[in-house]
Amino acid sequence: MTPLLIFTAACEFGSDGDKKADKVDKVDNKGGESAPTSIAPPPSSVAPGSSADTRVPTSAGPVAGKALTSAQLKAALVTQNELGTGWTVTPGDGAAYGSSPMKAVEVACQPLLDVMTGAGPKAAANAGETLATAADKGTTTRLDLVRYDGDAFAKTLDAAVLIASKHDCLEVVATNVKGERTAYRFDVGDHQPQFGDGALWLDVMWGDEKTMADPDAPTMTSRLQFVRVGSVLVRFDSRPENTSFGAEYIPDAQVKTQADKVAAALKR
Repeated sequence: MTPLLIFTAACEFGSDGDKKADKVDKVDNKGGESAPTSIAPPPSSVAPGSSADTRVPTSAGPVAGKALTSAQLKAALVTQNELGTGWTVTPGDGAAYGSSPMKAVEVACQPLLDVMTGAGPKAAANAGETLATAADKGTTTRLDLVRYDGDAFAKTLDAAVLIASKHDCLEVVATNVKGERTAYRFDVGDHQPQFGDGALWLDVMWGDEKTMADPDAPTMTSRLQFVRVGSVLVRFDSRPENTSFGAEYIPDAQVKTQADKVAAALKR
């Protein structure tokens, strides 16, 4: 398998997503300064990483907060020092999240694909960077902060969380805008820490249907972590650079550091 080093904006997952590209799409920051008005209940009191923290959490709708611009989101990205020893941060430009839509053959599975690819509502602002850690030298992680206006994305995440909690849509076939078919296989792990106003941790493998039907065939693999903080999505996409390595989830402490930094920016 060709090593996957780059996180692309154009159809990240599926047939178009198997092609490396350096180009990323710019997102127009036309969201204005109006913040969502509804208030979400406080997040669960279950401590992240505790033995009780094994549920798929639910999102609770948008919360009030500043309508952060792309520049403000960039300032809210975690720094190398904040991540701690052993981490390397490479600045990124543009939006790597928000790809061409994939249409699920089974309609009920569509929210999961929309969250995975970012093909739901258009982002109002975004910022991103790439992370690496000495603890897993075979993996690079794309970190994106994406702001949405209104509650459309929150509802999409709600629907995806519900699907995952039922362990539905673990195998999905979808088509891209060219009509090309891609098969996906999802795994929802027991470790589902509750951060922010909604969160979901997923493993996903993808390839053509014939490849995915062969358990011994190499497949494209990604570990996805989504945390919504108010109107901002925190997204980690970890992928192995080499098939001899396995992508790992970003540790809870680093995820919390990023989520807390976004929450603080929303309150300023």
